[in-house]
Amino acid sequence: MKNIIYLNYNLDVNVNNNSNDVYSFYIDYVKYYFIKVKRPIEDINHINELLSLQKNYYHLIVKTVNNTLFSKVEKNNYVLLKLNYPENDEITLDDIIKNQIKVENINKSLKRNSWSSLWERKNDYLEYQISELAKNHTTAISSFSYYLALAENTIAYFNLTDKNGELSLNQKRIIYPNYSLNYFNPLNLIIDYRVRDVAEYIKVCFWNKKDAIGEVKKIINKNIYSSSEYNLLFVRILYPSNYFDDLQLVLENNKDDDILLKYVERAEEYRLFLKDVFYLITKKAPLMNIDWITKEH
Repeated sequence: MKNIIYLNYNLDVNVNNNSNDVYSFYIDYVKYYFIKVKRPIEDINHINELLSLQKNYYHLIVKTVNNTLFSKVEKNNYVLLKLNYPENDEITLDDIIKNQIKVENINKSLKRNSWSSLWERKNDYLEYQISELAKNHTTAISSFSYYLALAENTIAYFNLTDKNGELSLNQKRIIYPNYSLNYFNPLNLIIDYRVRDVAEYIKVCFWNKKDAIGEVKKIINKNIYSSSEYNLLFVRILYPSNYFDDLQLVLENNKDDDILLKYVERAEEYRLFLKDVFYLITKKAPLMNIDWITKEH
């Protein structure tokens, strides 16, 4: 890989092999990552165009000596990222809000705001996966129906919601811990409602036993969303994306389904959390009631 980097970027550096798809090195105390691209080239081209139009903290995609964004390595595309931010700084809710970039020139391949159709396909896919792959995963089987029902509730809610929300660049996934290396990686960007990253961050806080309600209160106090966007925020928090991500790890990578135990053990705690979120958001915007969430007992 050292020779490829030299030929494509005219950089003579010592390269560390972080994994099969990721390599790193330093130049003048600045860290660079050479990363395999697992998305269509046109997506990355469009993301780079959007980021080049304005000041931002996202890591820079370094062009090759031939003025292209990509290097070919054994039929795979790689990009070279120059970090614009210390990689181990933890990203906060305030960072997420500050760094969201409004998008007006929409590329359809990047859009992910048709939530109901995306989630319906996800439900169908996971139902098939459960029927085919879950026979040795008892926790997956016992937990699936509950979170599938929650997802179906969310879809019904979204279909009745006004979808007049501002679009911005968001992450495919918010992970925990939410470090700047991942958060400012332009290869992870999509276009969606601007509430997406905030909602996903709040859910990550809950499932990692952080002060998720405190983060919701911060959002309420900032008063930055329209009534429609508060509804979209609630919808996104309601959707059990964390459970489904872990379920796919179990089914597709044959992981031990102990990672799903927290979703069984904390299901009622999650309902009470959603209830608190519901009442907090109703201070700013009317929400449709979901009886089984807001019930007293």
